[in-house]
Amino acid sequence: MKRVRRVYRGIVVLSVGIVLALAGSLRAEVLTLDQCIDIALKRSLSMANARYSLDLARQNVWTAWGDWLPQLSASAGYSYSEQGGVSAYQFSNRIIRSFSKSIDLRQNLFSWGGEWFNIKNKLLLRRSSEHGLTQSELETIDQIKNLYFGALKAEGLQQVAEQSVTAAEENLKLVQARFDLGSANQSELLKAKVQLLSNRSALEQAKRNTAVTVAQLNNAMNRPATTPLDLDSHFDTLGVSVDYEKAMAFALENHPQILAAEAELQAARYQRLAVRSSFFPSISWDIRRSYSVRANGHWGSFADDISNTSLGMSLGWSVPFFDGFSRKTSHTRAAAAYKLAQLSRESTVNGVGLAVQTSLLDINNARTNLTLYEESLHSAEEDLQIAQERYNLGAATILDLLDAEKNLADARQRFVSAKFDFNLAVAALEKAMGKRR
Repeated sequence: MKRVRRVYRGIVVLSVGIVLALAGSLRAEVLTLDQCIDIALKRSLSMANARYSLDLARQNVWTAWGDWLPQLSASAGYSYSEQGGVSAYQFSNRIIRSFSKSIDLRQNLFSWGGEWFNIKNKLLLRRSSEHGLTQSELETIDQIKNLYFGALKAEGLQQVAEQSVTAAEENLKLVQARFDLGSANQSELLKAKVQLLSNRSALEQAKRNTAVTVAQLNNAMNRPATTPLDLDSHFDTLGVSVDYEKAMAFALENHPQILAAEAELQAARYQRLAVRSSFFPSISWDIRRSYSVRANGHWGSFADDISNTSLGMSLGWSVPFFDGFSRKTSHTRAAAAYKLAQLSRESTVNGVGLAVQTSLLDINNARTNLTLYEESLHSAEEDLQIAQERYNLGAATILDLLDAEKNLADARQRFVSAKFDFNLAVAALEKAMGKRR
């Protein structure tokens, strides 16, 4: 009997340990904004695509250099044949073997800079891909900031809804007590119950919004949407002290979209020069060394074995005359691509300027709202205190108290929203400026 009890206790202890271990593993992970950004930069699909594009651009640079460097090739061949026939009532069989090998080295000496222009084109396109990777990083950071602040905003609004439910429960207890004493009527009691139900419904909606924003943040970090996550809300409200001229000066030097547009403009220029060089003659040289041997029968067994070794060098001059208008078409396309690249660069700068100006206006508006709603919150708290005192003294009705509590809840919601809207506006300005951290 004692042994059975010991086994039972052991099973209970083991079960409790497993439950505690699972509870610890399912505990929500606390992440700061920077930690969320680091996770997203490592796991984001858009970042992986940008890195892949950069790898391709780097390989294209190697290909361009390879087109300019000397081309070395080697070849070897072997053949075997038997020839038989009848002559003067005699049968003869002839075996022929041959072997050859060669090495060829050639290079284009002068083509009016065509190869060099092509190399510069690929180098600039690689630089554009590097800025594209930076732009993808900037967009990923901005996305995480928006979702992170959005999740904190949802959590703040949920806390406001919880406070409203707590206040409605206290009101219901108070009205119920007054109703039991006969100092409150049935209508007041029903109004208090309805207000509690309404606040509970709002709380459920707030919880739903919080869960959705956290799931979206997990998804942006390329993690399962149901991954437990707790956000670190201990941070100062972001500040900003910059005007339009300073912001644009920073953007012109650092924004990846502007830098990529400039690199693509220069790449289009070199591409046009490379195509133009194909209209002129080119000079190339070639060195070839070859060896061949032909034997009848076994190697070295017949006197008619033939071997030949040669070394040759040539210098070629190629003059293009007519190629079915392909060069003309390529030049027209390259010229049009250059003009489009100019317009694209100008449009990119103007778009960044618009984003900077809009963000600055949003920051000023958010700052004004933050100050206004903070004062409104203090006023609503005082109004509620006065309404509670008047209701306790019988100088106010339950409607006055419920209205005061609703005004306070609305003021809390507006203040929470204004606080995070200001942070979001600052994050939008940083993105417009091309500032990543």
